[in-house]
Amino acid sequence: MSLPDLIASFDDAALIALANKGLLRRATKATGEAEVLRYDADGADLTISGQSVTIPAAGPQSATCDCPAPGMCSHILTAMLVLRNAPLDALAPAPSEEDQEEKIPTPEIPPAATATEALAALKSDVLQKFAGADLDGAMMLAGSAQIEDRGQNAQVSFATPEASVTFVAGQPLSAALYKGPATRKRLVVAAGAIAIRDRAGVARGGSDTPPSKPDLTGPDQPMLTEIATALETAISQVFHGSAQLAQERFLDLGISAKVQAAPRLTGQLLTLSTLSGWAEAGDIRFEGGRFLAALAQAYALVKALAQNPDDPALLGVVRRSYSPAPPMELWALGAKGWTNPNGARGLTLYLLNPKTGKFHPATVARGAGMDAGFTPARAYANPFWGGPSVPGLTGNVVTLEHPHLSPDGQLSTADKITAQINGPLSPARLQDHDTCIKDWGALRATLRSQVGQGLRRGASPLPALIAPSRIEEPYFDDISQRYRWRAQDLSGDLVELSARPQDMDHLTHLHLQFPGAVALLIVTTLIGDELLHEPVALLRPDGSGLTATNLDFQPAPEGGILTRAKGGLLRGLKHFRGTELATHDSGFAAQVLSHLAEQCRHLQPDHLADLARGAEARQFLLLADALERLRRDQPPAQILATAYLCHEMIVMTALGQ
Repeated sequence: MSLPDLIASFDDAALIALANKGLLRRATKATGEAEVLRYDADGADLTISGQSVTIPAAGPQSATCDCPAPGMCSHILTAMLVLRNAPLDALAPAPSEEDQEEKIPTPEIPPAATATEALAALKSDVLQKFAGADLDGAMMLAGSAQIEDRGQNAQVSFATPEASVTFVAGQPLSAALYKGPATRKRLVVAAGAIAIRDRAGVARGGSDTPPSKPDLTGPDQPMLTEIATALETAISQVFHGSAQLAQERFLDLGISAKVQAAPRLTGQLLTLSTLSGWAEAGDIRFEGGRFLAALAQAYALVKALAQNPDDPALLGVVRRSYSPAPPMELWALGAKGWTNPNGARGLTLYLLNPKTGKFHPATVARGAGMDAGFTPARAYANPFWGGPSVPGLTGNVVTLEHPHLSPDGQLSTADKITAQINGPLSPARLQDHDTCIKDWGALRATLRSQVGQGLRRGASPLPALIAPSRIEEPYFDDISQRYRWRAQDLSGDLVELSARPQDMDHLTHLHLQFPGAVALLIVTTLIGDELLHEPVALLRPDGSGLTATNLDFQPAPEGGILTRAKGGLLRGLKHFRGTELATHDSGFAAQVLSHLAEQCRHLQPDHLADLARGAEARQFLLLADALERLRRDQPPAQILATAYLCHEMIVMTALGQ
């Protein structure tokens, strides 16, 4: 790629990835103080605000400036802005083809119109050589990537580690623009490249390598011992100023091939890596009590796996057998896409049996590294049970003449099973059904009956159909980094719905739907000590039938003039009354958990004795005994056992127990 084309590929988003927004704003103001001295295929020389800038043919990453600022400076960004807008006739004559062949080496990435096309065309051995020892970890990490196309370029973001990489058209892997922990650059760049190739349908390891089947055996005993030791050590590391060590260790363990067979443990280790990173950075999102609870959950899981290494519930893997079942008439209510930390991804269609009141999910999924072209969005648009697509099923009554059902109520999605669509679902029939919950006390009772206990507590999302009387406008929770809506039932009780920031483009008008819509399908997941209720599908009246809007794939409608007027009225009432905050009684267990974190920083035996007496006075005898033992001795295992007790009590409180 010629230098002018390379510079043109650095749009504003790429320049921000190269530096930051503040530096780009400063650079934009200085464009009037720039003078181009030379601009040809070999590079460019400019003076900007009295500083000399040189941009070689390799691009801005290799640029130099004589100002005292280290690394990337605003003058280099100004030079890129000026050259990006320079007219072609301002360029010096291009060298001959012979000169180009002598001066420009064969590119690592073949010429292509976009960074995505270039990465898809990249030879597997080149990528493997670049990744080196990080290849296995990068393949695992790629499953959690968030990809955003930006013109010719592509940005890939990761939650753990908190990092992003921008691939610029015409640039080699080594020149990718990376932001994140310095020690993880090669891992993240390789994972980003693999994720883009996965999306393009490029087979991992070359087309001759068949996809590997997931290992159904959990981590071995030495690995479990290693993880338990890391969890114990993390207490002193995080609370005494060495959190980066814990962050790195948990990430290494989480992406280890030996742990991938236990997706549940993988997810917990990656979460702990993120939390440790927050502690290292002094991030406001870090809470010592919640970190201890997360450590305790992982520690309990490791100990349980040591006793039951092949238990599917502990591993977090699905081993289902399906048996023929009688014909079923079902209501297809909504569909949701998902991705697990270990790279598995899929699409789940939620159906309700009106006769039994039970939900029967039907899932099509792929494991990490299998069927690289599969995505939830493609599964959503593809034929399903003989129908044209999933959106053609939702909102309708369907009949399965020959269903296959698993013991836990899952429906098989095998090709031989076909669904007959019997027409749209009646709004009145749905709203009057017992499973359409209008009272949040009944919602909590339903969740209590389904969620399970302790380590057997289900990690799978639990579907529910709710009919709020109204939903307030969303607000952003800085601590959890999620958007939240307060949904109110007829008695005024509140429950919070939530969503990730990247999902908000489809949920902008969610608060305008009630009253008016028939119902909202949600799924509830227990994350840490919090129940997260996520919107899945909006069910609205459409003549004598229903329209289902699957919110992962379609935006909630804006509504007509009456809906918009209702939104304005709610904003006015909110301004008149002031913000109504949902009361949250954290309870004694949450207070103990917070105090335990302080004890990890600075031991105060007398305070532990006070907490033990308080627990005994409240008849929390197990917790009182644990605190008394902790007062006498503070081994890491005892700290984690006490934190686990607190976590269990908090969860039981959240469920209304």
